[in-house]
Amino acid sequence: MTTEGELIGLFLSSEIPQGLTAREATTRIKAQGGLVYIEHPYDPHRRHLSEEAIEEIAEEIDIVEVWNGRSDDRINQKAVQLCDLLGAAQGAGSDAHLLGDIGRVYVETEAFDGAVDFVAKLRRGKIVKRRSGLHLPKLRRP
Repeated sequence: MTTEGELIGLFLSSEIPQGLTAREATTRIKAQGGLVYIEHPYDPHRRHLSEEAIEEIAEEIDIVEVWNGRSDDRINQKAVQLCDLLGAAQGAGSDAHLLGDIGRVYVETEAFDGAVDFVAKLRRGKIVKRRSGLHLPKLRRP
């Protein structure tokens, strides 16, 4: 969590503290050879980076979540446009808060080896969207 909203760092070897600016967090992510991933960039119901912060770190953004399982189609389409504008790889996720939501949205990719290869394979990945996620058997109560 930055002072300007949420930001994800992938392929990190050490924790990035909360409360930094988006620029400071991005600098620390990149110093570790990590990837900068922005999630649900326009969803007013989720903690996302401000447009000013996105503009400030635009050249460092590797991945944009273009499909969030909890965001509506209009917001997701706006994220696709941002991703295209930035030339970033497309990410997607269920944003599951309940077990049944796990796997509603995901990206199928080839196996990868490290951060650079991950982005390359993600660019060729396929976003899968399902009406329902994880199917668990009903549990009986004693």
